[in-house]
Order: sequence, then structure tokens, then C-alpha cells
Amino acid sequence: MNAIGLQSRLLYISLIPALFLGLLAVGWFTLTDIQHQKQAFMERSETVANRLADTLSLPAFNNDNLLLDALIRRALNAPDARSIRLFNSAAGEWLVSGPNPFGPAYPISISDTRATRLYISRASYRFLSPIFAPQDIRLRTPAPRPIAWVETEFDYANTRIGHYQSILLNLALLLAALFIISGIAFYLNRAIIRPVQNMIRTVVEIREGNLESRVPTHSKGELRELEVGINAMAETINDAYNEMQNSVEQATLDLRETLETIEIQNIELDMARREAQQANQVKTEFLANMSHEIRTPLNGIIGFARLLGRSNLTKKQADFVATIMSSSQVLLTIINDVLDFCKIEAGKMMLDNRSSNLRIAIEEVLAMLNPASSVKNLEVVSLFYADVPEQLMFDPLRLKQVLTNLISNAIKFTNDGSVVVRTMIEQHQGNKVTVRVSVTDTGIGLTKLQQKALFHAFTQADSSTAREFGGTGLGLVISKRLVEQMGGDIGLESQKDEGSTFWFNIRVEVAPAVQQPPKLTALDGYVIAIVEQREMSRLAFRHQLEGWGAMTFEMNTAAELITHLEQGLAPKPNLAVMDIAGQETNDELYRDILKIERELSCPTLVISNGTDEDIGARLLQQGAHFYLTNPVRNSDLYQALNRMITPEGRSPSPTAGLSYLKSTVQVLAVDDNPANLKLIVTLLEYMGVEVSQASGGEEALQKAQARPYDLIFMDIQMPMMDGLTATRQIRKSELDHQHVPIVALTAHALADEREAMLHAGMDDYLAKPIDEEQLQKTLTKWTGATMQLASSEVDPSNKNDDPAPIIDQHSLAEQPTVDLVSGLEKANGKLSLAKDMFAMLVDSLNKDQADINLLYQQGDFKALLEMVHRLHGATLYCGVPRLRITVMHTETLLKQGYYSLLEDALFMLNDEIGNLARWQAENDLDRGFEQAVKVYAYQLKSKHKTLKV
Repeated sequence: MNAIGLQSRLLYISLIPALFLGLLAVGWFTLTDIQHQKQAFMERSETVANRLADTLSLPAFNNDNLLLDALIRRALNAPDARSIRLFNSAAGEWLVSGPNPFGPAYPISISDTRATRLYISRASYRFLSPIFAPQDIRLRTPAPRPIAWVETEFDYANTRIGHYQSILLNLALLLAALFIISGIAFYLNRAIIRPVQNMIRTVVEIREGNLESRVPTHSKGELRELEVGINAMAETINDAYNEMQNSVEQATLDLRETLETIEIQNIELDMARREAQQANQVKTEFLANMSHEIRTPLNGIIGFARLLGRSNLTKKQADFVATIMSSSQVLLTIINDVLDFCKIEAGKMMLDNRSSNLRIAIEEVLAMLNPASSVKNLEVVSLFYADVPEQLMFDPLRLKQVLTNLISNAIKFTNDGSVVVRTMIEQHQGNKVTVRVSVTDTGIGLTKLQQKALFHAFTQADSSTAREFGGTGLGLVISKRLVEQMGGDIGLESQKDEGSTFWFNIRVEVAPAVQQPPKLTALDGYVIAIVEQREMSRLAFRHQLEGWGAMTFEMNTAAELITHLEQGLAPKPNLAVMDIAGQETNDELYRDILKIERELSCPTLVISNGTDEDIGARLLQQGAHFYLTNPVRNSDLYQALNRMITPEGRSPSPTAGLSYLKSTVQVLAVDDNPANLKLIVTLLEYMGVEVSQASGGEEALQKAQARPYDLIFMDIQMPMMDGLTATRQIRKSELDHQHVPIVALTAHALADEREAMLHAGMDDYLAKPIDEEQLQKTLTKWTGATMQLASSEVDPSNKNDDPAPIIDQHSLAEQPTVDLVSGLEKANGKLSLAKDMFAMLVDSLNKDQADINLLYQQGDFKALLEMVHRLHGATLYCGVPRLRITVMHTETLLKQGYYSLLEDALFMLNDEIGNLARWQAENDLDRGFEQAVKVYAYQLKSKHKTLKV
């Protein structure tokens, strides 16, 4: 419609109504004329048919066939008559004149016809008229019987032609009228179209730049006003154009002057940028050198302080070592914060996204910060929602750095109450999720003004906070930058004196389904009682247990659970999980645990603070068969509960053979700093590794070419030949089938330094200060051997310098296998307690024996020391002197690192366990205790007499 011109539109406006009205009139007149023609045709035909019937009455009555035939033939001369058929009184054909009729032969029942009837077909009208006797006609007899019938057919063709003629005539009249109207409309439109065309032509010329063009003003009325308006607009445009030209010329002149000024400034900025790049390069090199110069001595301080702490120190010396360790860790944290901030500012911070377990990452941070929270007796809980995928693609190191900053701040600023870490899903689209982690505490809180000061470098809420709690003020700003680099955001919600909630979210990909942890269903259908006074811990246990398919109910104290079990109330628990971290650990609590375990037959997993070393031993001695320490990892809790419901088949055979796993890994350690070189050599030898050492790159190259090594630890910054050059030379000298793993051992902290190390041919990177656990993982990763990392209580220096402890076989032989009197003395004369402690020790010996042998076979001396230590604590209260002496000897060997002597000690331990089992089978325990009570009473009486004297 937009393409139609104004003239065409005016014509349409004129013609369309006329055409519409004309069509209506023509249609109406044509329809009326056709109806009249049809009516006239039918009336004429019917008159002829009736008249013929009356004419044929007498001849038909007289059966005068000749006269009938003549009359019929004459009747065919009537207008449009086509054929006539005469039927006798029996409705049979009598006479026929003309062609066969159109349509069926007998469309109407003849014998039933008493009056004229009409049958209309497309081509003709057929009238069937009865013929009555002459006397019936004359007398007008009512309902006379016909003596014959005559059918007269009239052709409709001529009438149809009349219809067509009428239609054509009316259409011709309509077209003539439209032609006349069109001519009149076209003539009238020219008076409007010509002025409009003039205006269009003038507007086009103005648009093309002819601002002097004007519209002729010959029209009248509104068109004249429009012509005058266009001319006025053209004048205004012309004036504005001239003014704009003047302004453009002036602006061009000003722009030339500005461009000259900008060119000068660009030259100055380019010079400043080059100076800034040089300064940034100097800053980067300074950071690398500062990292090396500070971390290198700090590595030696931390490493040797850790080794010194494992030696036999006095309490005062141990306090000094602990102070050195804590101060060094604080210094290392400050250095790391400053270097991380500088790396972020320089754009050198690169994320290492890989498939990692988010739940485990959070648990590791909580375990690391557990000592700080235990000192304040805080309730630290992780709520990991069930819909969060555990295996995600993220940088675990940087995520744990953010978590450590937030959780440590929460612990630092909370004196009592709880710290809750919640992990939930904010959005899930395809294989990407937005994970939200929040840390809520009940600490001092922040005002609105203090909140604004956060997330800025080297600032804290206020100066008094920094003085009271310490810190550099970099933790939150580093966390903010890391979270933003992960594609997320970080914030807080806080009120003064009501606590704070720090939260962050990150958008990560979900790891493939094959990497997700399997669904744990071993507890499906079990009923577990949760004994926990603290609300958030109780909620966390319920989430974990119900996520594994268990049904739970909650109690506040062990006494409530005892009442529930004694009264047989529903639901009846299969297991119980009891957290005593928030309770007072006294003899009454231990007796309640013993009663739940032994008398009420409800296996109970007891959880306590890991910082209290005596609680674990007392729990095992007093009746707790299953024991964990806070913070409880998800996997440890599940495995402990799984062992409780399926104790059979989980423990190895007590008679399993004993063997000693010794590593044959050969390692070359290279470092120009004597203290650091001695530290790494000591740590590796402590793990059972054969170590060669080199103090420079050239010496390392000579030793690497002289003999093959399984692994090389290479320092980077060394005089003469640095670590990168030495690595390149070693790679050049290697044969095609040879490749010794080389691990960079340096204090450098920048990402491009690591890339340079890997590009030089190094396989991995280990940052100083050296962490023993990370060192062990690196050894296992690149050599595949099982290292014998000993307990934290072992002093590697004592292993070589002090004589190995020996057991006095003569004194051991003089001791009885069982001394029930001594057991009564340890139980303070309480017979029932002494019996229970002895029975509990004997019942657990088979499982403890199997676990000890298995741990020795696996070379896990740290866990072995823990198990032997617990067994030693249990023997102290049960009157089994031979077993106690043997276990104590084994524990001493483990603590002092004499692993080569363990095999003989464990054989002796197995023998004593067997002797105790045989004693129990051969003796009546109740009778033995009865005799022991008498002896104990006699001894007690003798002591009283002695005191009186």
C-alpha cells in the first residue's frame, strides 16, 4: 500500500464505492429479472399443459387415436414445448410425440396423480396433468377419477439464454457507468496531484543539496499553506547550512591545533608506558628475588624446627620450638599474601582448573583450621547441600585459599558460638553450575561504616582490630580478586555484635558423571540416633546420614538415649552417633557409653575433639569400640559407620604374614644453600629413600650423567649453572628411551617462572618451604613407590644416633600373662568396672591384631603408631603386664624410627596376644576375679595397718 501514489489512491477512493454500489445494483436487478423470467416460463408452460389436458378429454374418452395424435402434434407448436406423452387409464404409454424427455422416464407416480404436478430438471420443466371424462368436467364432479394422463415437457434453454442476456446487459451498463465516473475523478484529481508533485520535486532537490529550490504557489486552500510552509522550511535550512559551514571551518581549525597537541601527548605517553613497563619488569624481578631470598632461609627454619619438635625435648624447649614454628608460619603467610597480591596486580595469577572434589576441599580447610577453633571451643560445621555436585572443574588451591581466609577470619573474630560453612547451588544450566559458599559466624560483627572499608588492600575494619587480632589486611582483597577471576562475586552481611556472613559464588563446570563419587547406600534402611547438644552440628549429622539413606532421630545427652533404649520406645536405633565435644568428659559419661554399647546392644560411634589426646585413650579403655575426632570428614564417618554394621569381613586375617616394605628409590637433591640441601636430604632419608646430593648445577649434571636416578629435585637459582640450564643439559644427554623426572624446588612464586621451568624440561614444581606431605605425594606420583613416611612423633636424628631400645626377656618372662589384682587396683577396687575393661580388651584384640598386621604390611607407620598407642593405653588398666610391656616396646620402636626391628617386636606382640587368648579360654574369669578381690582386700587391709603403725 505504501508503494501506491496519491493519484492512484484518490482514484481508488472514487471508484471503489461506485464499483461496490454498482455491483449491488446490478446484482439486485439481474436477480429480479431472472426470477421474473422463471416465473413467466413456469406459468406459461403450466397453462399450456392444463389447456392440452382439457382439449384431450373428449378424444381420450372416445379412444379417438387419430384426433389425439393430431392434437398432440399441434400442441408441440407451443413456445418451448419439446415432447408430449399420453398415458391410458392403466398408466401405460398410449401416444408419444417428440424426443425422449430429459431425466428419468417416470419421475412422478402417474396413477396417484389427481392434479397437475411439476418435475424440474436442469434442462426442462415436465408437467403431468390428469385427463378427466367430459361429463366430470362439465358437472364438476368432486374427486373424479382420471381416464388418462398427459405429460408435457418444456425446454428451459431459451429462458436460460434470456438470463444470460439480462446479465450481460446489466454488466455493460455498470462498466459504462464506471468509465464515466473514472473520467470525472481523473479530471478532478489533477488539481490536487500537480501541486503535490511540485512539492515532492522541490523537497528532492533540497535533499540533493539545491537549497535555493522553491515550490510555485498557485494552489488554494490547504495546499497553498503547505507550499508556503515548505518554502519557509527551505529558507530555514539554507540559513542553518550556511551557519554550520562557518562552524565547521572554525572547528576544523581548532581540531588541527588539538591533533598537534595530542600527537605531542602520545609521544610523551609512549615514553611513560615504556618506563612503566621497565618498572613493572623490575618489580617482577624484585618479587622473584625477594621470594627466593626470604623463602630460602625460612624453608630451613620451618623444616628443621619441625624435625627438632619431634626429638626428645623438655617442655620448655618444646614451647620454644612451637613459638618458632608459629612465628615462621605467620611470616610465611604474610609473604604469601604480599606475593599473591603483587601477582594479581601484575596480572600473573593463573588459575589451574581441574576436576576436584569440592566437599573434600572444604573438609581439608576445616581440618587445617581445627586447632585454632578447638582452642576457643567453637562449633565449626560444614553444611554441604545434597543437590551440589561434588566433583567440579575449579582450581582447588585458590579455592582453598579463599575458604581459608574467610573461615580463619570467622574463627579469629568469634570468641564463642559457632562458625557454619554452607555450600549450595544458586543456578544450574546444562553442565555449568553457580555454587554459593557462605561462612556464618556469631562473632563481633561489623557496622555499615566498617563494611565499606573491607575488600581494600592493607585495610581492616578499624585500626584497633588490626592491633588486637593482627593481619596484613590483604586476605579479603586477595579473596575478592580470586573469586572474580573464577567468574564469581563476593560479599558480606553483618550487624554489629550479632555476627557476620561472608559469601562468594563461582560459576564452574560439572565434572563428567564417571568422575562423580558413587552413591553411598550401605546405611539405607538403618535407624541412627544422633546424640548432640549443639544445634548446627546436629543438623549437619542429620543431613549427612539421611543423604546416605538412613533414618535419624535426635537426642541431647547419652542419658536420654539410655532412657529411650531401656523403655523400648520407637524408633529403635541400629546405631548411635554421639558427639561429646560439647560435653563434660567425666566417668559418668564413660559409664553411659559402656552401658549403651554392652548392656543395651547399641553400637555407638563416639566423636570428640582431636586436640585432647587423653579422651581417645580413655574412650577405648572405657568401652567405646568406635571413635573419631573432630573435624569429622564425610568419608571417615561413612567408613566408620560401615565398619560398625559390617564388622565381619572388613578386618584382615590375624595370622597374615608380616613383611617389611622398603623403598629402593634413588633420588638426586640439588641446592646451593647448605641448610636447604641438608633439610631435603634428611626428609628423604627419613622416608627411606636413597639420596645423593649436589650443591650446584654442574655437579648435578655430572652425577646425572654418571648414574641413573629415579627422580631429581632441582633448585632454580644457583651460581655458575642454574637449575634451568642444568635441566636442559640433562635432557640433551638423555637417550630416547630415558626420561628422569625433574621437579623444580624453588622459592619463586610467579606463574611465568613456572612456565619457564616446564619449558626448560622440568616435569613438576614444588614450592618452598617444603611440606613433608606434599614431598611424599610428589615422590609417589613420579616414582610409584610406597614411601614409609613415619609418624609426626618420630625423630629422624635419634634413629641414627641413639641406641635401639631392647626388651628385657628375663624380666618379661617373670611377669604373669594376666594379673587380675593389678586390674582391680587400676579400677579403684570396682569389680564390675574391672571385668568390663578386661572383657572389652579381650573382645577387641582380634580386630586390633589384624589391623596392626595389615598396617605393617602396607608400610603405613603413622597409622600403625596410632593403633599401637591406643592398644598400649588399653593395657594400662586391665592387668596384662606381659602384653603391656610388649606393646610399649613396639610403640617405642615406632616413635624412634627403628623400623627394621619392628618385625621381631610384632612377632612377640602376636605371641602375647595369643597367650592372653589361651589364658581366657583355659580359666574361669569370674572365679579368678573372686580370688583377686580377696587378695586385693587383704592387700588393702595390710596397707591400712601399715599406715596406722
